[in-house]
Amino acid sequence: MNRSPIRRLIGLGILVVILHAILLFVVIPEFGSRLGHSYNQDGFTDGYDFIAGNLAAGKGYRFYPDTALTMMREPGYPVLLAGLILVFGSNFFIAVKLLNMILALGTSWLMMRIAHKLSGSQLQMLAPPLLFLFHPGTLIAESRGGVEMIFAFLITLFLLTIYKALEADRWRDYAIAGLVLGVMVLVRSTPMLFPVFLLGYLLVARRQEVRTAKLVICRNIALMVLAMLVVLSPWIARNYSLTHKFVPTASMLGVSAQAGQYISTHLGEGKPWWVLDREAGRERSHLAIALGYSFKDGYDGYYQTFYRSEDELKFSKFLMQRVVAEYARSPWLFVKTLTENLFNFWFAGKTPVATVANVFVQLPYLGLALVGALLGFRNRQTAIVAPMLLFIGYIMAVHAPIIAQARYSIALVPLLSILASIALVAAQRRMSHQSVGVSLVGQTGRKFGEVPEPVGQGREQR
Repeated sequence: MNRSPIRRLIGLGILVVILHAILLFVVIPEFGSRLGHSYNQDGFTDGYDFIAGNLAAGKGYRFYPDTALTMMREPGYPVLLAGLILVFGSNFFIAVKLLNMILALGTSWLMMRIAHKLSGSQLQMLAPPLLFLFHPGTLIAESRGGVEMIFAFLITLFLLTIYKALEADRWRDYAIAGLVLGVMVLVRSTPMLFPVFLLGYLLVARRQEVRTAKLVICRNIALMVLAMLVVLSPWIARNYSLTHKFVPTASMLGVSAQAGQYISTHLGEGKPWWVLDREAGRERSHLAIALGYSFKDGYDGYYQTFYRSEDELKFSKFLMQRVVAEYARSPWLFVKTLTENLFNFWFAGKTPVATVANVFVQLPYLGLALVGALLGFRNRQTAIVAPMLLFIGYIMAVHAPIIAQARYSIALVPLLSILASIALVAAQRRMSHQSVGVSLVGQTGRKFGEVPEPVGQGREQR
């Protein structure tokens, strides 16, 4: 057996890991001061470290030692951070970056397994992880303490389990997919309702298949949801003990909706995105004061951390009702917010410069992914392409009416990269065919595919 191709692949893998590590641990920190805080590099986002620090110190799941137990953040990532703090102490941020890098490499391996379902081409296998690992958004996400990398890993793992379930059509595979979905929802709650969209897709896509009855499809999706709820049950029980309410996710819906509406309403003032986001936080503080809530302005004044857990839930509900009422009075504002968030989801940065940079990075990926998706449908690869597009569309749909910015789309880069690889493979094959044709023309004087004239039937004889 010829082992040289395997050795070359191993060598390429080692080279990619080394180069990736240099970019993550040397290049980005070197240029971090020039970037400022445009991308939150070399720091934490969304207050996860506050909760993790209190957890590690034995003070409970809360932002500050004197505030109430919180539901504002899903528990998956803060619990993981708390474990890193207990193991590595005050120097745990290096461990966070190492973990992010491991998760990125693990995501790349999962991407290769999905890409192998499309074709056995080496380019099909290698292009997706390379596109993902060297995407600037991936590198920035790895350099900070946020949920993007673990979320990307779990999204890719979840889709791999979905493909297995669709191929085997066994109930236990759907249950496994539900368990993975439950873990993912504990990290980021946005995918919670995806089984509903998947059910609709399966009822339409498999309506002609006799072997897959509608009742079986409904049973399989129900098992997936049940398995997800089993994973979420400790978090749901804990939240019920605090508020006597069914709270399966984080209590951030109202806060996110108010921030998104405020940014959309004031976007014409010409202020940077991050300034509007902070102003939205100050408006929330004024509203909480007017309502008589006792709270503490935390995390740069953006979050209102309450001294009673039920107040946190009530305030979020109030904000959501206020946003819905405003959209009911002005439907055009709702349409405007939806439209802007579709752009913001892929491109919006904290500053105009960051937004322009995001446009230059994301547009080629989106363009290649769109072409790849169309080619996938044409090549009868719908079983692989459609679930990816469904998940991407679902995540966009969740953020569009609430709030969106480019960092929310980073977890979808693995899916974009797989779709983009379809276009790259098609381009490679076309170029290969053209080069073969040119080579034959040079050797025989005929174009590729041209039928030669019979011997003795030359121009003179004619």
